[in-house]
Amino acid sequence: MNETFNFTRFINLFKKHTAEQYKIYLMSTGVLIGVLILILGFISYSTHGHMAPAIQGAMFVNFLFFSGTIFTSLIFTDLGDRKKSISTLSLPASHFEKYLVSWLYSYIVFQLIFLGCFYLIDYLVITISNANSQDKMEVINVFSPDRKVWVSFLVFAILHSICFFGAVFFEKLHFIKTVFSFFVFITVLCLLNPVLLHTIFQTEINDGIPFNMVGLIINKEYIYIEPTQTSYIIATTIAILISVILWISTYFRLKEKQV
Repeated sequence: MNETFNFTRFINLFKKHTAEQYKIYLMSTGVLIGVLILILGFISYSTHGHMAPAIQGAMFVNFLFFSGTIFTSLIFTDLGDRKKSISTLSLPASHFEKYLVSWLYSYIVFQLIFLGCFYLIDYLVITISNANSQDKMEVINVFSPDRKVWVSFLVFAILHSICFFGAVFFEKLHFIKTVFSFFVFITVLCLLNPVLLHTIFQTEINDGIPFNMVGLIINKEYIYIEPTQTSYIIATTIAILISVILWISTYFRLKEKQV
């Protein structure tokens, strides 16, 4: 029998995890639905039913990032409890199978459930709003290339990989410590970015957002350099690579855990 991965053993572990956690996951889903009803309903009421696709897209992105990072940060909570960690680590399954179950639930299953909940509530709110309004609103298509909301799935992959790694790396307060470390990194990056841009362009920098356009001052004239399509492809590739590296690092960090 393969010690790293066995399909039957993995399915049994997946069923065990589902049987033990389904009540918590159902409650969490209920909370998500309740918050979506409250926020989307309030926005629809405040805008007199004019909840444009841009507003729906903003709500989708914010809820995806916030709820997804919290859920991911708590996926390895048992490892922070000595009593629970013993039973978790001593299960007759490989570290890879335990890792895969957690990854599937926190990344794949979560996004599928989130999409279902968001579209269900968004459709209901838009339908009710259209019934009392002459201006009919459309339910946003988050996969449409015109709206660019689909980019949030790429960003979520990065955020998930960061929180997934933090969930294993930190023993306690996983979400808080991960978010704190992330913001420290972003702050350092923003502080170093103007210095790096000045070194590269050898001129005064008017504006420089990391991984975005650069504003230069040349002979008292403002010149803005925007990223090309190739630059976006390179940035996307790097983002995917970073996510994969962090996911792999999480697995090896999990392997270091001992009973």
